[in-house]
Amino acid sequence: MNTPKRNALVEELSGKDEPLLVPIARFFDGNDDLGSIGCNLTEHPGIDVFRKAFAALAQRPDVVAIYAQIAEPDPGADSWPFADTVYVFGSISEGELKAQLARLEPDEVGPASGFNVPPAVTALHPQPVLVAWWD
Repeated sequence: MNTPKRNALVEELSGKDEPLLVPIARFFDGNDDLGSIGCNLTEHPGIDVFRKAFAALAQRPDVVAIYAQIAEPDPGADSWPFADTVYVFGSISEGELKAQLARLEPDEVGPASGFNVPPAVTALHPQPVLVAWWD
C-alpha cells in the first residue's frame, strides 16, 4: 500500500459529507488492500484484477464515468478506505455490466434507484447510472 496516497485520500474524504464518492482511478491509485473492496468474496481475485476490470470498463465508449462510494473512509492506518458500491455512468446495459464484472462477483448489479447518488455527481453526468454492490 502506498501510505502517502492512502493518507492523502483519507484527508480528502475527511472534510466531505456522505455519501463519499471518488473517481474509480483515484480509489485504486496506490491501493493493494484486499479489504478495500470485495472483502466478502470467498476467493478474492486481488486488487489488481479489480483495478484492471474497472480500467477496461472506463475505456468503453458507452461508459462516461465510474465512482467508488466510500463506506469507511478511515478503517485504520494499515487499511485503505473501504468501498462496497461502485457507480457506472453511461449507456452500458445492465447485462453488459454484469458480464464485464462477472469475475469480481458483485452481489448486485442494476439500476441505482434506492442508492444515494449525490445530485452534484448526477449533474456532472446526466447519463443513466448503474450500480455494482458487494455485501
